[in-house]
Amino acid sequence: MKKKIIASLAAAAALSLGVFSGCMFSTSVSVTSIEKTSSVGLVDYYTVTYSNGTTSQFTVTNGRDGVNGTDGRDAQSVTAEEVYETYKQVYRDDEMTFKEFCEKYLTVNTDTNAALNMALRSCMKVYTAFRESYMSSKPSMYCGSAVIYKMESDYTYILTNYHVVYDSKAYGSNKISTEISAYLYGSESSPYLNDYETGFVYDDYTIKCDYIGGAINYDVAVIRASTADIKRINPQAIPVSVNYNYSVGDNTYAVGNPDDGGISVTEGIVSVDSDYVELSIDGNERTYRSIRTDTALTHGNSGGGLFNMQGQLIGLNNAGDGEITSMNYAIPASILTGIADGVMYYHSANGAKCTYRTLLGVTSQSENSRYVYDETTGGGHIEENVVIKSVNQGSLAEALKLEVGDIITGVTFNGRKYEISRQYQIADLLLNVRASDTIKIHYTRSGQASETKEMAVRGSDIDKID
Repeated sequence: MKKKIIASLAAAAALSLGVFSGCMFSTSVSVTSIEKTSSVGLVDYYTVTYSNGTTSQFTVTNGRDGVNGTDGRDAQSVTAEEVYETYKQVYRDDEMTFKEFCEKYLTVNTDTNAALNMALRSCMKVYTAFRESYMSSKPSMYCGSAVIYKMESDYTYILTNYHVVYDSKAYGSNKISTEISAYLYGSESSPYLNDYETGFVYDDYTIKCDYIGGAINYDVAVIRASTADIKRINPQAIPVSVNYNYSVGDNTYAVGNPDDGGISVTEGIVSVDSDYVELSIDGNERTYRSIRTDTALTHGNSGGGLFNMQGQLIGLNNAGDGEITSMNYAIPASILTGIADGVMYYHSANGAKCTYRTLLGVTSQSENSRYVYDETTGGGHIEENVVIKSVNQGSLAEALKLEVGDIITGVTFNGRKYEISRQYQIADLLLNVRASDTIKIHYTRSGQASETKEMAVRGSDIDKID
């Protein structure tokens, strides 16, 4: 859903306590602060202080990446459920339900303005130029959207869709744009053709970008800009905050550059938490796992962020139903960051413009799929049994001694355990596993819970992603 620009001489026309701006307890007993008071190794210790002077403590165990990612959390990720459990321990009140606790003690400010305005600091619009024939002297240009993913001292890494930087009609072998420009929200401009219509002219708001890699099979591309260039335009530009948790009915906000009209916001909800859509980027139909949303999208929204009410990125918008305007799609954050981190890792290691995934070497099937409703939170989710149907010879699964009929319940890699309740979670998780990382599988066999040995992933278990 990128938009082609007609060339002309003129410029082309999860409840989280840490982010409540007005959250308070309304009776004499209230939480006055939640602070990290110490750290020991990977364990952070947080102290909850109440208005009557009492305190309680809980811990958060981080992974190798520390905070704000798949391997860790920070103080703003302390949930209301955790405070509720702490309250029950301190006051020995096991009869109060979570719903009653929220109604009695919590006043939630549902104003999303502050969160969305924070997210706008990470949003960009993108232009990609291509020469679509050997004889053409006039380049074609398309527009899309993007988000700032990670900022380092030298480079800033930006995420967009693969189909934004790729043009199947482009002249050349890889058909990736070699002329990519981006603009921050609030500092927006557009390239325009010079007087001879042989090239595009860029102004001082332009941030020149390079393509460093991507995956057409996931419709994710990583582009890179100079951090100094971004900070020169706006010193307040920041990376997005990512949240991997979302449910059907959650409010969503799409930020992008629809029809090249400038960065704007549309609102909707999550319609389906894990859906599948057929897309053709290079003439080949592929199936993409997606978040389905009724948040309005159109041409130019491709590569823009799908945010929750807290202004956290839950997906990257990439497709819409041409006939049903309320059926649009976004790449889930678990896929998005797995591909992006892999691209960055392998590009840094050997200059590759792709990424790789670990293959477990099994075929599996979903069985006993069911919706699980939680009365305490008023929310729900789908669970299923992930049953192994075959084990490939010489595979990682065979080395781990998994068998047909085993039900996979969890994966531990590099010492951190991830619960598995949906089939797709395994594939998403394995996007993050590299050669020499350690892994073991938790499973149920004949009704008995067990786990495999822990072993290092071999080079033969790694497969390139196109």
